Amino acid sequence: MAVWIRGDKLHEETRRWAAEHVKRLEERYGVTPKLAAVLLNDDPVELETQRKYVSLKAKDVRSVGGEVEVYELYREPPERREAAALRLIERLNKADDVTGVLVQKPLPPYINEARLFEALSPVKDVDGLTPENKKRLVAGFDLDRDVLPCTPAGILELFRQYGIEVRGKDVAVVGKGALVGFPLAVMLMQLDATVTALHALSKDRTYYTRNADIVISAVGRPPELYRDNPWRLTSDMIKEGAVVVGVGGKVDPTAKRWYFDVDEESVARKASYLTPNIGGVGLATRARLLKNLIITTYMVATQTASPRLLAL
Repeated sequence: MAVWIRGDKLHEETRRWAAEHVKRLEERYGVTPKLAAVLLNDDPVELETQRKYVSLKAKDVRSVGGEVEVYELYREPPERREAAALRLIERLNKADDVTGVLVQKPLPPYINEARLFEALSPVKDVDGLTPENKKRLVAGFDLDRDVLPCTPAGILELFRQYGIEVRGKDVAVVGKGALVGFPLAVMLMQLDATVTALHALSKDRTYYTRNADIVISAVGRPPELYRDNPWRLTSDMIKEGAVVVGVGGKVDPTAKRWYFDVDEESVARKASYLTPNIGGVGLATRARLLKNLIITTYMVATQTASPRLLAL
């Protein structure tokens, strides 16, 4: 049976760290971390999933003494939604009380994603998705100091905590999205892993997953909810002793039930290490968001352009 890669210890340690820094920020600068979360996607599955994610992130921020405001722009008509988002981002960039902005992904296909993240201030970008923050990641990231995409950074922190070495390993990353798959592949390559990035058009994805030392599944298209390009990783798709990380998960808006990328029961019998569908990567992602928010709050409070110039 696999060793479970659980995120609860990392999450709790980060919460304690963040709570201490909230007090320090208030004492030194009179600033309280405040997260603005923007919801734009009105697809029923995506909306239900994003509402759940944002509610958990908001709970974390409030638990350490921070503040949260959620903007439900998915209520805007599709033809006006992008313009409304750009106006809101401009306002949040200028708002003195807002120290972090989260534009929850994925966005609807009719919204120009690049335009939104070009407009967002990199100082307030808690997901590391603005061009400036992407450049810093590609140039060579610092796991402890940089504002990095939350899930990839959370996974690497879990690997560090559990002593899982990626250097020289064959890693299959299933999914190439801008939020998880693509930045994670870049980060793993910088750590000297041999990375294969797989996606819907890849030929015979299972050939690569069966030969990988580490398999990271970040698709989010469970067969129960999607007929077009569904995905689930099962035990016959990995080799004996592989490390398996499950990222993708979606909520059925009718049943209010989660469905995940990884068949946890079968994979656990064959993998050496495995993240549980509940209590694994999700907690690590939430921990990293807290860390990123503290970093952006210091940047706002001290008017510092780069996290590497901060003395945390």
